[in-house]
Amino acid sequence: MNKKWVNKKWVTIGVVSALVLGGGYWTYKHFTAKPALATNITAKAKMGNVSKVITATGTVNFPHAIPLTFQQSGKIVEINVKTGDVVKAGQVLAKIDDTNLGTAVLQAQANLMSAQANLQTLKDGFNAQTYAQAKATLVKAQQSLTTAQQNADPSYLANQVLLANQAVKQASDALAKAQQSGNTSSVQPAQSSLVQALNDQKTAENAQNGGAAQSLASAQADMAAAQYQVDQQAQGPKPGDLQMKQASIEIAKVQLASAQADLQNSSIIAPMDAVVVSVPLQLYQQSDAKSIITITPAGNNLQVDASIDQADIAQVKVGQRVDVTLDAYPDVHNSGTVSEVALQGTIVSNVTTFAVTVAVDKASELLRAGMNANINIVVAEAKNVLTVPSEAVKTRGTRTGVTVPATPSASAGKVDQTAPSSTQPKGAAYAGAGNATANVQYIPVEIGLDDGTNVEIKSGLKEGQEVIIGTRSSSTTASTSSGFRLGGGGNPARAMGGGRGN
Repeated sequence: MNKKWVNKKWVTIGVVSALVLGGGYWTYKHFTAKPALATNITAKAKMGNVSKVITATGTVNFPHAIPLTFQQSGKIVEINVKTGDVVKAGQVLAKIDDTNLGTAVLQAQANLMSAQANLQTLKDGFNAQTYAQAKATLVKAQQSLTTAQQNADPSYLANQVLLANQAVKQASDALAKAQQSGNTSSVQPAQSSLVQALNDQKTAENAQNGGAAQSLASAQADMAAAQYQVDQQAQGPKPGDLQMKQASIEIAKVQLASAQADLQNSSIIAPMDAVVVSVPLQLYQQSDAKSIITITPAGNNLQVDASIDQADIAQVKVGQRVDVTLDAYPDVHNSGTVSEVALQGTIVSNVTTFAVTVAVDKASELLRAGMNANINIVVAEAKNVLTVPSEAVKTRGTRTGVTVPATPSASAGKVDQTAPSSTQPKGAAYAGAGNATANVQYIPVEIGLDDGTNVEIKSGLKEGQEVIIGTRSSSTTASTSSGFRLGGGGNPARAMGGGRGN
């Protein structure tokens, strides 16, 4: 046999042997490797509180923000407050120049006094004294009328003319005799007597020619006027005259009140005890629609105005407790109460929401009007009840329950008979060591309120009893509830106050 061929043969046998031994070792290690160990993550049933809340965002506001402004334009001459000041009712907060307004008040007061004086003058014209004067005037008028009637008698007038003619003839004869006697001292008196006689003659003739009739007519008119005055004094002022004078007074009063109101409105006055919210004014600027001082009644707490989706609004009631926080201070909690729930919704971009007002019962100093706030409205609550984590509860068909670790004696070599066949592990590995699903038991429970973190257990568990909330594989340190494979399927994490997955 060729020695070279023999050596090559042994080399080939050695290589093949090495390959066979290596493959056998790999096959042994691969098919005899133990499965990765999985352990259950558990939690204990314990006593606690469960609250179902509805969350929303809103804006912090004052419940009653009262704007105060000037009623007319003018130059601002006084600003007596600043933001944050506490003011009393009746306190002057700001003032405009009121010089012209004060003058208008004085003029209106004078007009009122004049109108009142006119009424008093009218009333004063009708009293006992004026009535007596009117009656005395009537008596004199009656006497004058009687005399005028006598003087206007035709026979009387004719006789007066006759007598006057005779007196003129006698005076003329006497003057002629005095002139003939040469006694100059008697001439002058005779001339005077003749002149007087001529005047009397003329008067008598005038009276006869219509003068007496005119005097009679005048006396009659005086008599009628005197009688009217007596009648008026007896009746008092005319109702129309009184109403006119009184109306003038009322008009003057209205004008005065308007002028006084304008003067008063030249100042912004606090209508109540309050806190000043804003003062956007400057001295000597002209007041306008923007010249507003905003106040809020003293002692008023803040409120949060929020909008709740129509799907949740039915659960919100007046009086429910609310927790208020701020984005900037999430750990600072402010207690509040639902004070108003709108009956009419608002539609924006086809989304219907309802306005809800939360009265802040106890606010921290960090809370300010205008801030954005987060509110949690407690719509349901269960206190001092048995609870388990929400992820521990599984739903199988119409049943709700939890899985709990089974005792070794009860679970050795057994499978969970309640698990559906599709989720049953295959082969002996299901009951073998290291399989987390082997030593568990599904227990039906009656649940109550679920807030998304904890669930109220009404029956089926005892305090301190362990429930399984997930599994942990030895190949990873991450815990998961979705990796827990029992017939109910996983129970994904639920939003606060949300429903339970099936």
